[in-house]
Amino acid sequence: MIDQKLSQDCVAIHDVSRGTVTIGRLVMLLLVLFVTLTIFPERSFGQQEPEVPEVKKGGGLDPTKKKIFLRTEYKKLENNTSSLIADALVELPITSQWYARVSMPFKRNTALSGGSNYGLGDLVTRISYLAINTSAGTRLFFGMENKWDTATDTALGGDKYTISPVVTGFMRFPEAKIVTFPSIQYVDTLGGSSSSDSRNTTIKGTTVKILTDGYYLMSDPAFIWDHERNDQSTGTFDLEYGRFVEGKTMYYVRPGTTLWGDSTPFSFKWNIEFGVRIFM
Repeated sequence: MIDQKLSQDCVAIHDVSRGTVTIGRLVMLLLVLFVTLTIFPERSFGQQEPEVPEVKKGGGLDPTKKKIFLRTEYKKLENNTSSLIADALVELPITSQWYARVSMPFKRNTALSGGSNYGLGDLVTRISYLAINTSAGTRLFFGMENKWDTATDTALGGDKYTISPVVTGFMRFPEAKIVTFPSIQYVDTLGGSSSSDSRNTTIKGTTVKILTDGYYLMSDPAFIWDHERNDQSTGTFDLEYGRFVEGKTMYYVRPGTTLWGDSTPFSFKWNIEFGVRIFM
């Protein structure tokens, strides 16, 4: 009985500790949001504004436009190693309803034993179909995303071919100057080592708040269920701050962290990303 009681007490202490870390990370992100809004308050609507994206038409955020994304991300992982990723993404319309996307990362991972691996990561492609496109600007896409085992080293990729059906929405709220991109994606793997098998579902609630002077805030929460590990869940959160230039180019900085589900394949301690998105 004494051993059982001690075991229960240890589990409780561990849970409290994990909860404290999660709350601490959430408080840190909320502080970033507060400081951002304090330093860059919205100006009066009576002042002359530079050109900013037209929310009622989707503006520079319009998912049907041709686009080029360039980003660099540093990520601190749970095992105290790190990764540096430089990624280029291009998406083009094939027809008025079909869209093709391709992205190729260049990665550098540090190793526990010292040194690092660097080279190309796994190529990612996506074909999307615009199923719903209303006059109000609401859109719904059905897509198939594939990750190809093209990494120059197994440490730089998943050592797998993946198939990922994905559904993405686009909704606008002009009065509130808010645009949302909700999505749900299922991932399954084929080939490669059985130790790297993965089946998971990810739900994201990406939301953009248009500020003044072309600035914006983006919150990007993600909820991931790992079906290979008894549906273990992981929650991550990224907070992006950036600015539109001429209504079609976005420059941004984007910190993030794991809220819960530490030590899972999808968790990390923290990350920071810088990038530019160009809509044409």
